[in-house]
Formats: sequence, structure tokens, C-alpha cells
Amino acid sequence: MSTYVLETAPGPVFTDPAKPRTLRKYLDWDPKGGDANGTIIDTEKTATVAAGSKLFSSGRGVIYEITSGGVLKSYKDETASGGSLLTPVKTYGTGWNSFQRTWASGGRIFGQAAGGEIAVYAQSDSAAGGGTITLLASKIASTSAAAVAIGVSDDVWMAGSVIYTLRSGEITAWPYSERTAGLPPNQIVHPGVGAGTVIGSGLNDAVLAWSPGPGTIHTSTGSNDYTGIIRGYVGTSSLTLANAEVKAGLYGDVFADTATCLADMAEGQPYFGTRPDDGGAPVVAAPSEDDQDPAPEGSRFFKGRFTLGDGKPASGLQVAVEATDVGADDGSTAELPLLGTATTGADGSWSIPLPAQLPQEVQLAADANGGAVNAVASAMGVTSNGVAVNGVDHVSAAPDTAPTAVRKLVGSAASDDVGRAAKLFPLISDDSPSAPEPSDAEYAKSWAYEQERATVDLTDGKPIPEWQNATGPLPVNYDPYIVNGVDTKGLAVTPYDGGCDRTKKVVQSKKIYYTAVAEGHAYWDSKASVDYDSKLASIVDVAVKTGSNWSVQGTSSLGSSMGISTGYTNRGPYFAKQWKVPIEYKKIKETWKCGGNNTFTRYVVAPGGYKVPSGGATGTYGKDVQSKDGYAGWRNSPQANRAYVSAGSYFQISKNKSHKMAGAVSAFGVSLSASTQYDKEHRQRITAGTNNNERHYIWGRNGSVSGKPGVFYSY
Repeated sequence: MSTYVLETAPGPVFTDPAKPRTLRKYLDWDPKGGDANGTIIDTEKTATVAAGSKLFSSGRGVIYEITSGGVLKSYKDETASGGSLLTPVKTYGTGWNSFQRTWASGGRIFGQAAGGEIAVYAQSDSAAGGGTITLLASKIASTSAAAVAIGVSDDVWMAGSVIYTLRSGEITAWPYSERTAGLPPNQIVHPGVGAGTVIGSGLNDAVLAWSPGPGTIHTSTGSNDYTGIIRGYVGTSSLTLANAEVKAGLYGDVFADTATCLADMAEGQPYFGTRPDDGGAPVVAAPSEDDQDPAPEGSRFFKGRFTLGDGKPASGLQVAVEATDVGADDGSTAELPLLGTATTGADGSWSIPLPAQLPQEVQLAADANGGAVNAVASAMGVTSNGVAVNGVDHVSAAPDTAPTAVRKLVGSAASDDVGRAAKLFPLISDDSPSAPEPSDAEYAKSWAYEQERATVDLTDGKPIPEWQNATGPLPVNYDPYIVNGVDTKGLAVTPYDGGCDRTKKVVQSKKIYYTAVAEGHAYWDSKASVDYDSKLASIVDVAVKTGSNWSVQGTSSLGSSMGISTGYTNRGPYFAKQWKVPIEYKKIKETWKCGGNNTFTRYVVAPGGYKVPSGGATGTYGKDVQSKDGYAGWRNSPQANRAYVSAGSYFQISKNKSHKMAGAVSAFGVSLSASTQYDKEHRQRITAGTNNNERHYIWGRNGSVSGKPGVFYSY
């Protein structure tokens, strides 16, 4: 059954009313069952709708538009036969914007005026949407119970001969009927509405509703709370919840191509058009589980590369590597222990081994982190015109005596950094007192917080922006290299005369944020499971601010012991969600002196250990990622990445690392990404059902499912 969404942006700030909007067509795969075993699937068919227009449907693929000027137009959805979503049929008269509500069904169009009375029009060719539209003899009085209820309702729609209203979480059914005058020519029709019956209540988060057909109602939480969750109900005299989350992230006005009757859900995998074959390339059966990957070599080295602002190597600069997971969280100042120094080479690269004997406080911190040592590498210099510049990179290392899983984790972080470079940025002296810590309300104004509140991944796999404002939208035209009107990014840089002291840090604030660490996918006739057991095994970004905005400057490896099990098991079909665990983050102020006199400051947002808040969850669901699954994703995937899971069997990833999930968390108003090391305790798994009609396809995001897929998707 076709379902249409006239899209808006999530949240309280809706799409600019002066801009056109997108109409997107979805397919309701199990409308009769309230999607108890189905979902609402994107068909990838869209159309552009003019600003200010309102849309509603009348069934049989007919869609009506009331323009901002009050003109009524009809369209036909011809996508099933290769045509457009809004194929023009006919333009009618003006004045339709005088109605505050309009809806249609069964050859009738209803319009409620501002005064409350309801006019009813007959459409002579409702199947095509191109007939004449005639006003019936009588109107439904504004004083009738139905008209009053419709006037104050949150939404109104129709299925068969019943009008439905949604008001403050309550759905009421109003039977509609027509009678003739009883005298020749027996063509005068008088509409009427009977007494209403409450068939559903307590649906307090519903702001929109519609019916694919008689006996089924869907509700939507809409855009206001960022969720856009669709729920499915069945029943006529009383509604029963069939699926609490048919779909998430559908933001906008939703209406269905309501049918007079509904059929049972079709068998097999849904797709649109003609499904292509595999192009001659064989698709192999996925093994249940691959052998464990070996521990990486060289995980005991800190290494990286520094560049100037224009990307050229920053050579000949001293790099100081200091341990970061030290010091108290009580607001006292701690000096970061020095782990070693190096000088950048001609290409800006540097490397030092992890000391064989660690300072006691560093060893204790490493033990608490499962053996991994997190550090900050700093390079200080001055441009040819006297501007101080600093580069920082957060890096990790682990001794050969550390557990294999931790060395894999650190090795994964290092492999993420291959080819990456940390830039030098201008600095200014900081002799002023610290600014007050922003409030939660101020952090809520950030771009990161907006992304976090949406139930779907709005970044869609895109990298985190280079610069972020923790208390506002993304910076526009921000260039930290302009100092006193001079662009410093390409100027020559030499070591800072007199050198620099050790870095001192003070923890300004700490807070627990739930962070996405894994995700599972299950489409047709399958179940998804995510295991994140026993210990933390994730790599999370670290953000740094040396000017007015934040940027990601390296990562921290989190390998601390958790002592608990978390995740989800056998969710599906048509299910795909991220899994989040509670991690404590710290906002840190770091200061250091150079040349004996000048004090410089930077701020850091860094992840710490796994920590369950008092009364909080050990783990929770994250964003809905169903959009990655299904026919469209499989069709567009590289053939080499595809495999299938035999009916009744399972496949899981338990080696290498997951893909890097952009926007895994918003911490102190800054969006950070994260990835996880797969092993026997951190897995993504799919279990195929016993249906043999079609194969249960999967494919890797980054490579074959037996290689380094990062994550696999399902069709």
C-alpha cells in the first residue's frame, strides 16, 4: 500500500515555508496486519511540491494539491508503470484555501470552513482524478458533534465510510452516510455523520494518523520531538497495538493511498521494478564465523604526522608525548607525565616507543584502561611573522604484555590514522580567567545536539564537520589562520625559541553520555543481534579547542573492564538500530608556558571509562539505520561485498573493527565519532529464518563480509 510523506526537517524549526518541499513515496509492506511483520519501505520515488501547497489523497493513486493561491489540482501516481509520482491530471477552481481542513475518500472531497461547517463534493471520476467536482446539496452543520470534533482535532482522515479524528492521544470513529431526497430525479444527496465512538486512547505521542485501509490505523510522532516514529494498530471497534515502531525518522505530513480492502502481506523480499541479477558474479554463502584475526604488530609505538595549515609538512619541530589519563577529577591541577620526545621528519612524521617502564600513575591508569595508554602529542612553533602555532594529536599505544584484544584495539586506532595528519593552528596568550561553563540549555543549541536528538542518522555516513560550535550552529566561513588580518597557514614555521614547559590540566566538568558503539541489521525473515560484553573495546574521537571553535584532534582507545553484558538479541524482521553504552566524558582545560613567559591554553573533550549513571541503563538503543538495508542498498552495493546467509543459519563478524560511526555521541555540545573492535565478546550477528523462497542477502559496507566489512547490511 502506497504511503506518502511531504517531508519537513525534524525538530521545532521546520522546513523554510518559502522553499519547495519533497514528496516521497513509501510502500507499506504489511498494512492489513498493522505491520506486525512488516515495515514502511522507501521506494526512492520523489516529487517536488511548491512552497505553501497542501496535499491529500483519495485512493487509487490520486493526489490532490491546494496551492498557496487556493487552486485545486489533481495528480496521478504513475510510478508503478514507470511514470512520475505527480503526473498532472486536471486543474480546478480557486478558493480552496478557505478550508482549514480537507480530506477525501470514495469519490467524495470534504472541506471544513473556518466557521466549522463541512462541505462535501462529489468527484465524478475518482479513479482518475479528472472528473467534475460538484458540491452536494447539504453541508454538515458546524454545530454537529462531528464538525466540532474535526475542528479541534490534531488530524482527520477517512477509510471506507468512516471519518476518524485524532485529538490529544484519542482516536474517534465517526460513521459517514448519504441519503437521497427520495423523489425524481433522485439525484440530490444529503451527507450526514453519526455519533462518534472512541476506539483508541492513551496515544499521547501521536500527532498524525492515517489508515491504509479499513481495520488498520497508523500514527506518527511527527517532527516536533525529533523521532518521527510510526506505530501500527489494528481493529475497528477497539485498537490493538500491532507494532510499536514500524518505522522511525519519517518527518513530515503523512497520508496513505487508502484502499477499500487490504490483502495479506506478500511473501519474499520487497523490491520495486525489475530486480536485476548478480551480473554474472557468483554470490557465495557466508560462513557462520571467521577465524580470529592475529594481534597487530607495532601497537607499542606512538606515532603521527604534523602539517602546516596549508597541508605542507611541518618538519624540524619537537614533539612532546604526554600521558592524558592521569590526575584527579576534583578540580585540582595535575602535570601530564612526559613519555618521550621526537622531532618531525621531512614529511612531518614522528614516532616514539612506549617506555618499557611507565610512571606509576600512568601504569595505574593503563591498568584501569585494560592496558592501553592514551597520550597527547604536541608540537609548538612560531611563524615567520611571529605568530605562535600549536598542533596536537591524541594517540594510543599498548605494551606487548597487554591482552591481545587491547593490542588489537590500539592497532585499529593506528590503522584509522594511516594517512591522517594533525595541523598546526595559531595560538594567542591566555592571561584571562576562564569563561563560565555553558549550561545544558546552551549546549542544546549546538549542531551536535540537534543531530543527537534525531532518531535516524542525519549525517548519513558523512564525516564530522571540521569545526563545531558547542553552543550554536556550525561556524560559517571560519578561518582560524587569519591573525591580525594576515593569513598564516602557508608561512614557514620554526621551533618556539626557549622551548615549552610540561602541560598542566584541570578537569572542569564530567558527564555521562550514551555513545553508539555497534549496530545490527535484519531485513526480510531474519533477526539481528549485537553483543557488547564484558569489557569496553571502542575508539572514540577527542575534540580540541584552541580558538573559538572545536575540532577533532585524534582518538582515545577505551579498553577498560566493564564486568557486564549488554546489547540486544534476535530483533526483527525489518529491524536495524545502533547500540549505545554509557561513557563518562571530561571537559579539560590544559595550559602550558613557552619561552618562559607566555601562557597558552587549549580545551579538550575526551572520553573516559564505561560508567552507568545512578538508576540508568547499562545500554540503550541508538539511531534507526534501516535506510541502509533493503533492495536499494543491495542493488547499489559492490558485487564483491555480497554474500548470503543460508536459511536457518547465522553469520557474525567477530574480527577486525567496525566502521567509524559519525556522530556516535554529542558530548558537551561537540559531536564525536566512534568505532569498536570486533572479537568474541563484541559481535554483529544475523540469523536467517527458514523461508527458502529467496536468499537472505548481506553485504559489507567497506569490503567483503569475510574480509574487513566494518558492518554488514541486510536484504
